[in-house]
Amino acid sequence: MSELFQPVYAVEPEPGHKLSDVLTLQEFIDLLKEEEDYYPGEQHNTKLMITRLRKIFYDQWGWNSELVRADASIEGRYQVSIMDSPTPHGRAVTRYKNKTYAPKYREVTYRANDRVYGNTRVGQVPFIYKLDHQEIVLPEGNYCDAAHILAGLDACNNPQVVSPLPNFLRFLYFIGPHVNSNMDIVTWLGDIASSSGDFLIDYLGHKKKPLTTAAEQNHINIDAPGSDMLGDIEPFIIAKHYDVSSANGQRYTEILEDYYFKENLYRQNRCASYCSIIGLKDWDGANFGNEKEWLKYYRIQLRDNITFQVFSLVTEKVQSFILLFRIWLNGFTDVLKIKLLLEIYLKTLKEIIKTETNN
Repeated sequence: MSELFQPVYAVEPEPGHKLSDVLTLQEFIDLLKEEEDYYPGEQHNTKLMITRLRKIFYDQWGWNSELVRADASIEGRYQVSIMDSPTPHGRAVTRYKNKTYAPKYREVTYRANDRVYGNTRVGQVPFIYKLDHQEIVLPEGNYCDAAHILAGLDACNNPQVVSPLPNFLRFLYFIGPHVNSNMDIVTWLGDIASSSGDFLIDYLGHKKKPLTTAAEQNHINIDAPGSDMLGDIEPFIIAKHYDVSSANGQRYTEILEDYYFKENLYRQNRCASYCSIIGLKDWDGANFGNEKEWLKYYRIQLRDNITFQVFSLVTEKVQSFILLFRIWLNGFTDVLKIKLLLEIYLKTLKEIIKTETNN
């Protein structure tokens, strides 16, 4: 393998996910409707329901304290626990100890006071969370991480700068590593940062031996597969065309049905529209007129995102602080490949836009 590739579309499940465990979009929407109906009279509070649905898949682990702080006090339906050892339906959460993969496990279970089931299902895992059901197959045949859509929309409804500074000092965010958009960090930028961060951990864990291109591509395929990256694009398009912040609007599932099951140009031109939203301008049929400036801006944003990523994954606090500052001071340039990762992402987007235009 001579060249890295960043997928955006995928026609098969992400690595390690069985085809038999993937739900169709309609099956997933049916499950979401059950979750919406758990809150009678509030199903049309679009903004609130997006938060509650997001918390089924992403809660704790920095979401409340750093990524979407405005939602911290909103309680989800289920009990979320972080376990040190594997459980039957616990989902591995990446962590590294002594430069070795040492995951913890996120478990989601019914509470004892569930309004539908009372205490009859306490401790059981809801079906919507089992077997990585957040990865779905769309009617067009592409695979998509539906929880990433929720994460992006929730951040869109609660925009903030992401900074490690305590609340009383957050106005000074610019003096340290920071990402200007939490919507970026919980979607595409965060996934690319995961790939880069794992490049570094792999490098450090193998006595600083340079990674092969095949090893780097494997990290991309796991950390930023096409289903994740499509799920990262969708919230930008949906937020542009639907009122996702309404307190009295459409049900979230109605928005999904309208977006995916009706003929519209939103999906057909999603990548062109997405590029415009994230700041790429003046498309000439082959390139954007401001690619150089865009790459310069996002190199800094991605670098700072990687500092957060690595800091959160390394369990030894002293080492994690050291790595944070080394990355922020532009260390490990050859290992992190920040510029290259942005360039291959941009290359894929441009190739898709050409196809959209032709169609």
